[in-house]
Amino acid sequence: MHAQEAAPEASFLKLGFTHPLPMKKIAEFVRSVERCVVIEENDPYLADAIRAAGLNVESKPEIFRFGELNVDRVRRILAHNPAPEPTSPPGQPPELCDGCGHHVVFQALKNLDCIVAGDIGCYALGVLPPYSAMDCCVCMGSSIGIGLGLRHVLPPVEAKRVVSVIGDSTFVHSGMTGLAEMIYNPPPSGHVVVILDNSTTAMTGHQEHPGTGRRLDHAATGKVIYEDLGRALGIEKVHVLPLGKDCAEFEQLLKESLASEKLVLIVARRPCVLVAKHIREYFKSENRVAASEVLAK
Repeated sequence: MHAQEAAPEASFLKLGFTHPLPMKKIAEFVRSVERCVVIEENDPYLADAIRAAGLNVESKPEIFRFGELNVDRVRRILAHNPAPEPTSPPGQPPELCDGCGHHVVFQALKNLDCIVAGDIGCYALGVLPPYSAMDCCVCMGSSIGIGLGLRHVLPPVEAKRVVSVIGDSTFVHSGMTGLAEMIYNPPPSGHVVVILDNSTTAMTGHQEHPGTGRRLDHAATGKVIYEDLGRALGIEKVHVLPLGKDCAEFEQLLKESLASEKLVLIVARRPCVLVAKHIREYFKSENRVAASEVLAK
């Protein structure tokens, strides 16, 4: 699309797959034009393979090998302009929102020097300063399994410091199986899982999910109760803690949970500050509907 905008008068061959290369089709196209430029990001894989087949094509200068292409860069490639690009002004690193409950959790994790198996969500920003309190983040739902693995293989002193941290929407997406594994194959030192329940899918646009009790249109529906699920699976200690501004209460609970060497599930609950007002409105609306249904009966 960038190439079409940069050179709308040109002929194009867009490949649908690159292995194996449709070399006969490429050769026919190359021979049908006066000049053929290969537009591709990163390493010149296509250009090198086509030239190795004896076809005369141009590749991009080395300066464009790194970073994403855009219309301006494609224009410069076509114009043989390898001049250094203007330097972008430095930006600020991403950070957790002011007033976010995750601050409390990551401050406590940092204070207790925990080994943190993290997960995918806005709380992954806990890996950055000022907390630097996340040691791994692989894929959605991996935090519990990785935390359990670390508990099994690390020396006992280190294993007792491991905590799995996962968001509410990520938990219902693919974290529940980790709790089943925790019950089925418990580490000798137990384990601590923290579900960061902010009542929304904050990272990707504040969508509803099975743990909010609302459908995507915000209409009321069934709700997954994390603490009930944990107890039903057989987790020995389940705690629900509404998060305040001070991390002392959560830190004390986390400290006691780590020292217990038991299987512990902590639901750290505080609505996302960006949607808390909307959530209150949803609840008011649901209560009004419920009251009107009772009166009708």
